[in-house]
Amino acid sequence: MPRIPSVPSAATARRVPAHRNEVVLAGRVTAEPSVRELPSGEHLVTWRISVARPPSDVRRGPQADPFTCVSFRPDIREAVRGWRIGDLVQVSGALRRRYRRAARGGGGTVEVEATGVRSIGAGEAGTP
Repeated sequence: MPRIPSVPSAATARRVPAHRNEVVLAGRVTAEPSVRELPSGEHLVTWRISVARPPSDVRRGPQADPFTCVSFRPDIREAVRGWRIGDLVQVSGALRRRYRRAARGGGGTVEVEATGVRSIGAGEAGTP
């Protein structure tokens, strides 16, 4: 019986990434995109979406999960400019942990840094 190596060979390691950080979300916009200029001169666009949990995951807890999305890319900033609360959108990107200084100590949050966005549908009356 052939021996199975416990550690991938160098050739295999080059073909298969050891780590992945990829996120694809589809949900409703709950905070419209806003742009702010950072002290570095870069522009950061920020918005939030809510992703409904599948009925099988909804017990007594929340029925949806909120996600803050950000991007430094001008093309993303332009693409989200017209998004309004309730619009159905898709966001792809990577999770990023951000640390911020605050008067009462620092804090960290996890955000989705968007690398791709698209509108799936306009908001409907009565949707959050």
